[in-house]
Amino acid sequence: MALAEMLTPVSIVIQLIIAIIGCYAGFKLKIEAGFLFALTFLLFAVYDITSMMGYGSDMLSIINIIASLSALGGVYLLVKKA
Repeated sequence: MALAEMLTPVSIVIQLIIAIIGCYAGFKLKIEAGFLFALTFLLFAVYDITSMMGYGSDMLSIINIIASLSALGGVYLLVKKA
């Protein structure tokens, strides 16, 4: 078994944990950027899952750009508050 095949599920679990923490930050701590980071890492997990399932590069590119825009929005909200 290739290393990537072993590490991808671990990465997905870590990304989902980060998404849960982002939701916690958004709901309980009232940090608006938490929602965007939760969305970002949820989309990264979806990206990895769809990649493992063999979906086309067009779909993966769309997921990637949406995740990147979500991260950009989260960083913007953090910088705006500083």
